Amino acid sequence: MPTSLSTILRPYVKKTNENLTQLLPSKKPEKLFLYVAYQLGLVNDKFEPLKEPKGGKRLRASIPLMTAKYIGDGEFSSSIAMALELFHNFTLIIDDIQDGDETRRGRPTLWKVIGTPQALNAALIAEALSFECARNACVHLSPRTAMKWYESFQEMTQRVFEGQHLDILYEKQDMVYTAQYLQMARAKTACLLGTSFSCGFALQAKEEMRNLAPQMKQVGESAGMAFQIQDDILGLWGDPKKTGKPVGSDLLRHKKTLPISYAMENGSNSTKKLIQEAYSREMSQKDAESMLSCLEVVGAKEYAISQVREYTGKALSLLASIPTDEKLKKSLGELIEGLAYRES
Repeated sequence: MPTSLSTILRPYVKKTNENLTQLLPSKKPEKLFLYVAYQLGLVNDKFEPLKEPKGGKRLRASIPLMTAKYIGDGEFSSSIAMALELFHNFTLIIDDIQDGDETRRGRPTLWKVIGTPQALNAALIAEALSFECARNACVHLSPRTAMKWYESFQEMTQRVFEGQHLDILYEKQDMVYTAQYLQMARAKTACLLGTSFSCGFALQAKEEMRNLAPQMKQVGESAGMAFQIQDDILGLWGDPKKTGKPVGSDLLRHKKTLPISYAMENGSNSTKKLIQEAYSREMSQKDAESMLSCLEVVGAKEYAISQVREYTGKALSLLASIPTDEKLKKSLGELIEGLAYRES
């Protein structure tokens, strides 16, 4: 049985929360950065500090902190961890506005609390602060190496929003092929995890360590694909007691995830018609349950599970081939399995 994701991440979540709590109060204007603090789960909707932060998994921030624990450069790992967490939350603010989502992590989304205009301002501040932290993470490197890293961070930004563009575009398409869906997931989700896995190497002072960064990026992108597809599975078949969402929640929201793409591409004409009709109207819980049965009959659930296994296997195989600290590889391997087989 793989170690639970929360157990693996716990020490790094604590450190990230402490670092963010120290960073934000030093910024002005105070109220604007309190909006960012709300998004990060550090304050409540009255903008008062929370004893127990509600900021999610802190997954993307945890990976460079874990890397630093085993191969060093911990002095700069906190900066890049904050950069990644701030960037991720910048994208979430935008995503919530574009999707019209009113809750996240059991709380009202930022735009519901302060309105869309100010939420957009907070998103842009979070992005700017993310780039500030990314710059601080590479000050120890030569100007040429630092610029190369900084450019890669900018390229990541472009790719993530290319993925977001495709995600919105596909909402209006009747047919989204599995290859199209995987292209979108690779950009929107896997790209950021690729950076999380690689940055602990890319920011090392020694060139031989930096040269391992491209391989680590491949590990992270494969793990990111498994993470996203497992998310798709949980969004349809997850246990409500563990996910906090009803069975078939992604269907109720008309999300076109990998199992839907597979069913549309490989199902019978009657299956395709059933899906298209269901997505053209408001779906009841009973409709969603009927759809889930249909997806299982066509093999969509089995296919999605097989893809999680395939991408996880690829990530673990690539990781095993990289000549770096064995304890780090063991910890990252446990993390990859935790991402793939989590239940919430």
